Amino acid sequence: FHPRTLGKSPDQVKAEFPLTEPIMGFQVVTIKYFTRYKDRISQRKVHPYGFLYGHRHYLVAKNLRPGDEGFRMFSLPNISKVEMTDEYYVLDENFNLEDFAKKSFGLYHEDPFDVVWKFSPRAAKDAKDFVFHPDQKIQHDKDGSLIVRFRAGGTLEMCWYLFSWGQDVEVLEPKHLADMLADHRPRWEGLP
Repeated sequence: FHPRTLGKSPDQVKAEFPLTEPIMGFQVVTIKYFTRYKDRISQRKVHPYGFLYGHRHYLVAKNLRPGDEGFRMFSLPNISKVEMTDEYYVLDENFNLEDFAKKSFGLYHEDPFDVVWKFSPRAAKDAKDFVFHPDQKIQHDKDGSLIVRFRAGGTLEMCWYLFSWGQDVEVLEPKHLADMLADHRPRWEGLP
């Protein structure tokens, strides 16, 4: 149990974490979900598989809506209601939550691409302690800079994240991410 559940009855825990039981019991649920970019609430029938925690927290679920089927991430604060159904599902043997998480950088689950970031000598000391991606490889350059490499999708979220490093990070690959960030890197006194 999460530490917040200590001293609470099972019914109180169930009320606070309405998705835990269906995940453990392979139960189909219906969620009311607010899609920010469409500015609307819709109802989705899903197979809940698990949670990803980070800058934002997500439910990973197999969406059953026709035309939008497949595994998706749903931002937990955008789920306003969860209703359990009387239906159950069988786990997809080809799905692995850890592998799914490695393909994306935050919410945006795009086809993965090669990523190479170069942190300035000033930022290298701080950047070496960050886990930007579970499969990242780091390389220390002679000039004191740090190169970070990994493969993932999520261009927009990467751009938002890199913005916080300001002038102390340069995108070497991919070109489309370098172009997005190009002239928008601020000069910060501090580092993330």
